[in-house]
Amino acid sequence: MTSLVAGQIVFLECRQTRLYAEVIQVLESRLTGWIRPLALVSETEITPLGTALGTTAPDFNQATVPDMLWPLDQLQPALDTEVIPLLATLSAKGSDPNPTPDPHQKPMDIGEFVRSLWADRQRTARSPD
Repeated sequence: MTSLVAGQIVFLECRQTRLYAEVIQVLESRLTGWIRPLALVSETEITPLGTALGTTAPDFNQATVPDMLWPLDQLQPALDTEVIPLLATLSAKGSDPNPTPDPHQKPMDIGEFVRSLWADRQRTARSPD
């Protein structure tokens, strides 16, 4: 297992969608990481998820995504070549006061992503090798 550090960008992956997050704290004794979701990224869409790293201005009319605790062995370190373009995109989206959503696409839902990821992990843990 790669050791993670506070401030590092990691991701969780499920069904061609990645949740990128910043590591806030590593809880070694519990083998858990406290992470702050940054963006949900699919092949066709990037959905910013909060005010982490100062990428977007707070919108008090929109619910923010809470921090999460997640098993360390499931968090994968993101490469700089993935993170730098992602942060640039998030910064650009954050500075656009009137983003134009695509009316033909349903926005991704982090709750659905987490439920799918957790269900997949549980299924994998139960299946015999």
